[in-house]
Amino acid sequence: MLIRLLGPVEIINDGRALDAGPPQQRLVLTALAADAGRLIGTETLIDRVWDQAPSGARRTLHVHLSRLRRLLDTAQSNDQAPVRVVRRSGGYQLDVEPDQVDAHRFRHLVEQAHERHRTDSERMKLLAEAMDLWRGPPLSDLPGQWAATVRQAWQQQYLDAVQEWAATSVQAGETGPVLALLAGLTAERVTDEPLAGAYIRALYAAGRTSDALDRYAVIRRHLAERLGADPGPELQQLYRQILAADPALTPAATETHTRWTPHQLPAPPPAFTGRDGELARLTAPVDGADVLITVIDGMAGAGKTALAVEATHRIADRYPDGQLYLDLHGYSEGADPVEPADALANLLNGIGVPPAQIPDGLDGRAALYRTRLVGRRMLILLDNAAGEDQVAPLLPGAPGCLVLVTSRRQLAGLDNTRRLALETLTMADAVTLFTRRAGGHPPELVTELADLCGRLPLAIRIAAARLRAHPTWTLAHLVERLRDPRYRLAELEAGQRSVAAAFDLSYQRLSLPARHAYRALAGHPGPELDEHAAAELLGVTPVAATQVLHQLMDANLLLEPAAGRYRFHDLARAHAVSVTA
Repeated sequence: MLIRLLGPVEIINDGRALDAGPPQQRLVLTALAADAGRLIGTETLIDRVWDQAPSGARRTLHVHLSRLRRLLDTAQSNDQAPVRVVRRSGGYQLDVEPDQVDAHRFRHLVEQAHERHRTDSERMKLLAEAMDLWRGPPLSDLPGQWAATVRQAWQQQYLDAVQEWAATSVQAGETGPVLALLAGLTAERVTDEPLAGAYIRALYAAGRTSDALDRYAVIRRHLAERLGADPGPELQQLYRQILAADPALTPAATETHTRWTPHQLPAPPPAFTGRDGELARLTAPVDGADVLITVIDGMAGAGKTALAVEATHRIADRYPDGQLYLDLHGYSEGADPVEPADALANLLNGIGVPPAQIPDGLDGRAALYRTRLVGRRMLILLDNAAGEDQVAPLLPGAPGCLVLVTSRRQLAGLDNTRRLALETLTMADAVTLFTRRAGGHPPELVTELADLCGRLPLAIRIAAARLRAHPTWTLAHLVERLRDPRYRLAELEAGQRSVAAAFDLSYQRLSLPARHAYRALAGHPGPELDEHAAAELLGVTPVAATQVLHQLMDANLLLEPAAGRYRFHDLARAHAVSVTA
């Protein structure tokens, strides 16, 4: 049995098409088949089937699912892998071999073509086989916004495959089939610059220089008339190369563009402990029809990067087009925050764009980055971000990708993001983390140490490292050294890791008024304060005090346990006192 989505939706069984029911029922089938083998929540199914769900949507959905079950069960034969709609906790799942769904078969063939060991001949054959699955616009008989969004993303995947096949074929000197296909596609998509570029390259490689220049003139005219724009930098560069008869355009010298699959995630953190609730949120199934962006923020040393890396490793297999990782050095000793244009160059290189093809300037790089991500399912981890302006150009513009951003700031200025505010560990998890790193010790001393470390993962790991580095020390000796708050930060240093240094980086990124407030507020005698107490300490109005309190909160140097009530983490207060001295 085959489920065909790359064209009108069809179920093929023993060579004949089955009646998959009315459009809405076919849409239910498609909503499941698009994520074959994965659990799809009931609410997600409803959102995919109806742009605005009617009051009886859940009941109607169950009717369609029942009919599909009967249809699929009746059509099963003994010599075929079964295809079943399965009810599971929280939703439904289509149990089917991925290669029985043409959209997944298409993606699998393209992935095989991207494998580094493939020859050009093998790559051409795999891409051609993938393209042969295409019967027209995907889901062409289905209504609704979700179907339209998926259709657009899959069409871009097809066009990407066509361009890769064309480049490989031209490199092999086989321009005839390329010209035949691209002539029709460029006539349909008159303002598609990458497609036009592939066609112009093929024309030039076939010795049709005049036709190549004419085709450039055609797309330049269409862009001016329809969009009021000139061709982009890549197409203009190609035009200049043709005029100059650049040898780099000849098949023997052409560098074939291959969209490889990056795997850039750092190794999973050793002895990762706790964070069960946070991991459940980060690894929960999501609707691939949207770009999902989650910002993980928290104070220095809270374990943001460790959590993000652990979560991304757990869900990496859901993103077959690979994983990108970039340290933005928002808070790194001896390194300035990465400029957005430089970050984009790094990311573009990671998805296979040769350095010579990366445009100059932020806008050109951002546009190319968004274009190359269309139709891909990628996992992108942007670690240690400095602020919204650094991150915004690095976000995809089309559905299919999941982005995790870690930062000491809340990044509230980013639109359409989920926030995960990372707090310190629970006492139980803090005790477990220390025990995993330092071995068994008297429970009451381990609990006290975790408390003295403020249940901050960085502090606990450093304390464990200190104990391991001093074989003659007992845990009681280390705890005694940590009890004096005046010297606690000095004790929490091991090798290049230091709690004080971590807080220093956050402090240095503050404005001058916020630095002053950070130091002054540490002198408040009580555990908490409000804007009036802060105003008195700072010698400003309550309104001005509130503004600077919010700056410290945004930097995660001050906590708000209740509305209008503020307090320091114990180690942050110790640091504020140390920079005051």
